[in-house]
Amino acid sequence: MIENELLDLTDNNVNGHQNDGMMGLQNDGMMEHDLRVFSYASIMAATDNFSIQNKLGEGGFGPVYKGTLESGQEIAVKMLSRLSGQGTFEFKNELLLISELQHTNLIRLFGFCIHNEERMLIYE
Repeated sequence: MIENELLDLTDNNVNGHQNDGMMGLQNDGMMEHDLRVFSYASIMAATDNFSIQNKLGEGGFGPVYKGTLESGQEIAVKMLSRLSGQGTFEFKNELLLISELQHTNLIRLFGFCIHNEERMLIYE
């Protein structure tokens, strides 16, 4: 259900191709709003399976992990805690709002990852 609601963000178009359900959320592609859709496998690899050594901290949203993508780009992965009370609507709004904001004092949002009930924001 979460994945289907977030597919609205892609406007049924990922990398110029028609989206076939979950495939759009698993292809490490680009979306409308310049957000990248990361596969769970790529995030697992980048964070060394969310190892405790890569944990940067934890806030109201949930834990934050550092990672490095295959390209060498360093990232921060902010995982949505089920206890945060943030639903799909709030997650979508945060994605859209943060993707629109650009300022020298703000880190850049690269995209997101969804795997089953897990929702993650991926920052530079």
